[in-house]
Amino acid sequence: MQEELKAQYLRLENNSDEKKWVAEIVGEDPTFRLSRVFLPEIEKGVYAIFDGIYQIHGIHPGITPFNKEYCRVHHGHMQRNLSMQDVLQKVPELMAEEPRRNARIKYQIRGILEEITQAVDHELIRNNMEYQIEQLDNLEETKSLMATLSQLIKQKDQMIKHYQKLLTTEQGYE
Repeated sequence: MQEELKAQYLRLENNSDEKKWVAEIVGEDPTFRLSRVFLPEIEKGVYAIFDGIYQIHGIHPGITPFNKEYCRVHHGHMQRNLSMQDVLQKVPELMAEEPRRNARIKYQIRGILEEITQAVDHELIRNNMEYQIEQLDNLEETKSLMATLSQLIKQKDQMIKHYQKLLTTEQGYE
C-alpha cells in the first residue's frame, strides 16, 4: 500500500484555451466511453498524481503542451500520448483498482483532517475530526471521495480559522 501512496506532483499552467485540468480515468461511461474523476488542485496549478491513467490538459513548463491527452503513470514514470484504444483496453484493470484508489483517496482525506486537528489542538476538535475520519468508511464511490477531498482542500484554511475563532470567543468550546 505504501508505494501507491507516493504522489508525483504535476504543475500545470493554462493551455491556449485558458484551461488546465487533470482527470483520472476510473472506468466506463455509457455516454462518453470513459468515466473520469477530475482531480483537485492541491495548490494553485499543482496536482497530485499516482499510478493510473489520466487525461491531462494544460502546459507543464519545458515540455510540449498536454491537449486532452491520455497518459499512463506507472511506478512514477509517465507515458504520454496513449490512444483511446489503449485506454479502453485498460478499463477492466482500472475498474479492478477501485478499492486501492479509494483507499488512497481516503488516506489523503485523513491527512487533511489530521492537519486540521494539529492546527487547532482541542479535545472537541479532535473528536470532530475523528468522527469525520470514521465517516469515511461510509463513502465507497470514487467520485464521492474525490468530491470530499476537493472540498477539504478548498476549505481547510477556512475550517482552521473558524475553529480557532470559536476557541477564542466566549461562546466557543471552552
